[in-house]
Amino acid sequence: MLTLAVATLVHATVDEAHDFAMEAATPFVEQGFIVREDYWNGEVKSGQKLMISHQLFKGNEYAFWLGSVNDDVEFDLKVYDEKGNAIQIDTKAGNHALSIRVNPQKTGTYKIVFSLKSKKEAALMWALAYGYR
Repeated sequence: MLTLAVATLVHATVDEAHDFAMEAATPFVEQGFIVREDYWNGEVKSGQKLMISHQLFKGNEYAFWLGSVNDDVEFDLKVYDEKGNAIQIDTKAGNHALSIRVNPQKTGTYKIVFSLKSKKEAALMWALAYGYR
């Protein structure tokens, strides 16, 4: 019974990280971005880098929103093309989320590299969502 309660608590925390990512998406939605239903989430050690490969299409502008339930988190999020060049247009950080916009110059697989750092917590819950227009 205790195991189920702990699992539920952890699941709720990841959902809350997604909620913060979606709050960061709100101004983008107001500007015409369409939020994709799929997203990534999990728990990561403070300072550990994660990477996701994702297909982006020329002609679309993308936004990525990284959220965490933890307080005082320092976010780092970059999108790289196949040559290793960062392609951000702009970045905006908040208390529980970070957003970036990218405009790929060609269709291809891009690397989304991110990390979260905290002086207080060893493990951080995160969620990464995205949208396009």
